[in-house]
Amino acid sequence: MKKQIMMIAVSALVLGGMNKVAYGGETSLAGYLTYQDGGENGGNEGVGGGVKLRQKFLGFFSADIRGGYLDFSDLNTSVIPVEGTLMVGIPFFIEPYAGVGAGYYFVDSDNPLYEDGSGVYGVLGAQLNLWVVGAFAEVRYTEAEIDLMDGMSANLGLMVKW
Repeated sequence: MKKQIMMIAVSALVLGGMNKVAYGGETSLAGYLTYQDGGENGGNEGVGGGVKLRQKFLGFFSADIRGGYLDFSDLNTSVIPVEGTLMVGIPFFIEPYAGVGAGYYFVDSDNPLYEDGSGVYGVLGAQLNLWVVGAFAEVRYTEAEIDLMDGMSANLGLMVKW
């Protein structure tokens, strides 16, 4: 009886640890470069960067919050996007993922045509998973109240995971 109880206890500990690894708990902090295509916003291209904090849960799902900075130098305008994303991915060495998100865009411009606004977006990407570091590339399509953030954008970044 003691032997069976000991085996059940060890099995529970092992499965509990595997459950944490297999079904979530991974958190990552990433820095990324971003490019906003000007195709749908009057030809105004933006470049910048950002930071995102991502939390995985239930193995295939994750959520992140993002903050960034985009410079539209031709317009003397900058945008600070604050966003949240829900994603589903297939956890492999190279992890493809897709998701939807929403954000609010703080605009700094002398031009009265550009004001703060919100938007929604879809994202497709791939993440390279190494032990405690990784990299990702993603493309997004944003539909926003402000024309500057409408259209396609691309992000490329590096992350640290724990």
